Formats: sequence, C-alpha cells, structure tokens
Amino acid sequence: MNPHTVYILYLKFYKMVLYDIQNILNFKVNRIHLKGELFIPSQAEFLAILILDEKDDKFADRFSKMRISLNEWGVATFFLKGLLTREEREIHANRSDIALLSDRLLEITKQIKNIKGADSLKISYIGSSSISDRIFRAAQSSESPVESLVLIGNGLQEYNGKLLNASILNILGELDFTGRIVNRSVLSKIETSVKRMYFVPGSPSHFEDSAKWIMVSEAILRWYRFPEKRSKEFSHL
Repeated sequence: MNPHTVYILYLKFYKMVLYDIQNILNFKVNRIHLKGELFIPSQAEFLAILILDEKDDKFADRFSKMRISLNEWGVATFFLKGLLTREEREIHANRSDIALLSDRLLEITKQIKNIKGADSLKISYIGSSSISDRIFRAAQSSESPVESLVLIGNGLQEYNGKLLNASILNILGELDFTGRIVNRSVLSKIETSVKRMYFVPGSPSHFEDSAKWIMVSEAILRWYRFPEKRSKEFSHL
C-alpha cells in the first residue's frame, strides 16, 4: 500500500468520526417525556424512524439489528421504542388511541427535523403493519415531512384518508398467502405515487428465523440506497 492510499483511507476514517452524530434524545410531547436513539452517519441522505408497537417488545432486538445494519450503509436512524410511557402502557385505551399515538409520532418527527444534522435528511417511517393506522395518520398530515413508509408483515390497517404523499413498501413472507390478499386490498385503496411489495422467499409472516430477518433488512436497505429504482425493483400490487 503506497503512502497516498494510506492518506486517503485516513481522511475517510477521520471524516466519519468527525461528522457522525450519535445521541439519546429526550422529547417533551404534551408534558410527556419520551426518548429514542439517534444515529446520523456522515453522508446520510435518509433518516428512518423505527417505531415499535407498545405490545411488541419482542421485536426490539430485531429492530436494533436492523438499525445497526442501516447505519453501516449510511442510512440515519431514530429508534423509538414506543409512543407511550411505561405507566400509559398499562391502560388499554391508550394503546388503541390512534389519534394520540399518531399525533405524538408527528410531533416527534417535526422536532427531529429541527435538529442540526437531521434537518436536511429525507424522513421515513419503519414499523410493523399492525401499527400502520398511526403511521398512515401521521404521514397524511399537511405538516408531515415523511417521504416514505416501510411496513413489515401482514395485518395492514385500513386507510381512510385521501392522497398520501409518502411512497409505501410492504414486506411480506412469500408463504403468507392470506396476508398478501388482505394487504393488497388495503394498498389498492391508497392514492400515492409509489406502492410496492417485497416477498421474503420461503417465509411465513413473522420472520422469526434470523436469516429471513436479514433478508427483510436487506430489502429495506435497497429501498433507501436506490430510491430511483423503487418502481422497478419491487413488486407491483
């Protein structure tokens, strides 16, 4: 290796260390404090907000691995482990209050856009299809800066709004035949510029096998790395 190559590699490493942003953020939303993990790689163009269902702590490890994978490939992330405090989760009405949850998600999104380093990034949401109702509602707001939604698994919720400005990717198991029918029906009623599906080969709906979850993460990564190819690379409804 010649000295010039060493110098170039050193500069690349130095730039990464100098500009990467990592922090635990605390947000105040209607007198409630929520927090999440923010990581912005130096050359990021997209920021994915990963949202856990309050009932699905079992997915925390999977989403954490996905977050690391996205960061390694230059996609910024904000990992939001639920939209309720621990005390609020104990009340069933809170967990099913779509207006409350979507309003909090939108407010946190707007606050993230005011953070230096995140203000120029394209925002998207990643979550399970089972919480798509709050994600749809937050994304449809005229104040929403969200450019795309990635919804994982079956159980998409009906969307009752009109035109949605965000592109949509729905990831399903290839063997989830009922989920494919139901989700296609829901997506067909949504007016937006890009609606695509990706089927994980040989998998049912929940991707409990770690190898299948890696395939889910890889599909999402392609969604961000090659946005101009979304219409061609992913399946039509």
